[in-house]
Amino acid sequence: MEDVLRPMERRDAVVFAGIDRSERVEFIKVYAIDEGNAKQALQEFFSAKNLFPADYVLVSEGFESLEGRRAITTRSEDELAAILSRLGLRLVSNGVLYVDGDGIYQLTLLNRSLYERLSRKRQNNLRGGLEVNPVDILSLGIDVLVENLSGVDLMEWVPGGAVVLHEPAVSEVAELLASDRNYNIVVETKDASKYSFLDFQAILRLPPMEAEDFARRLSNLLGIEVPYELVKRLPDVKLNERNLRGIVRLVEGLSSLGLSQREALELAIKLNLGEL
Repeated sequence: MEDVLRPMERRDAVVFAGIDRSERVEFIKVYAIDEGNAKQALQEFFSAKNLFPADYVLVSEGFESLEGRRAITTRSEDELAAILSRLGLRLVSNGVLYVDGDGIYQLTLLNRSLYERLSRKRQNNLRGGLEVNPVDILSLGIDVLVENLSGVDLMEWVPGGAVVLHEPAVSEVAELLASDRNYNIVVETKDASKYSFLDFQAILRLPPMEAEDFARRLSNLLGIEVPYELVKRLPDVKLNERNLRGIVRLVEGLSSLGLSQREALELAIKLNLGEL
């Protein structure tokens, strides 16, 4: 790669770095047209910045979808920049990579100091003071155990190349975690205790919605005022994103049968609770 530290237009690879206030490189992401160019650019970046490869942990490797992008710049990586900003890091790059095709090869590495800082949070839950958003953790490409009681669709948050497993056998997870691989693993469960002894870098606990939040979200989606008294009868296991969408579909279906929206809502809640 020509002058790996000089910002310029490129056709082979581009290097992004997350740096702290003292200009220490805590995060590295390389995008390249193929694996060979990615690894060459990374080696040259290490050499030019006098960095030691042993100080970094490879957390993600493989192809990502370009999703119609024809250039990769710091502007196209605004979501990554926001994630790093919440970790106290600033995103910089060595230029613009022009691309053509459906996919791009990427390497993502964390400095061991950042990697260990995230690992130490593994027992924290969201209400116990987790400092970053769940989407931030999942976007880093590390192995994560997610106790998903909120019912959110993790596929909207997980980067390409990750393997997402829903309530898998413990033996399967243990085997995968111990294997030599170039992808990260996300295990989704409703009971994290089954897997918490395994070697995940982070454990996220996504709690159920509060009844007030559920009622407000339902009101917004249906376009009518949903009384809190109607929703508060739902148990915690039903105060989640999947059930929210399910109730909306049920109300819409009942309304198509001739019921008013209010009648459809009340009947949908009864059906959801198994009261009919």
